[in-house]
Amino acid sequence: MIRVTVTPPDLTPPVGRFSQGVWAGHLLCLSGQVGQDPVSGKMVNGGIEAETRQAFKNIRRVLATCQHSFSSMVWLQS
Repeated sequence: MIRVTVTPPDLTPPVGRFSQGVWAGHLLCLSGQVGQDPVSGKMVNGGIEAETRQAFKNIRRVLATCQHSFSSMVWLQS
């Protein structure tokens, strides 16, 4: 299976061997999004609520890079 990494141009590049998203066939896997401001590269101020909002904004950017949105996601719970 071919894997293609996804790194939105408007997000801070991940550190090390990480990526914001990976296409594996027809499946897009997202991981490791945190409340990091894409401009400064620092965590946003305001605690867990502000960090969670920013993390979802970052996920939205990854999805947009792949021409997708939250409506095309499958949510899994454990």
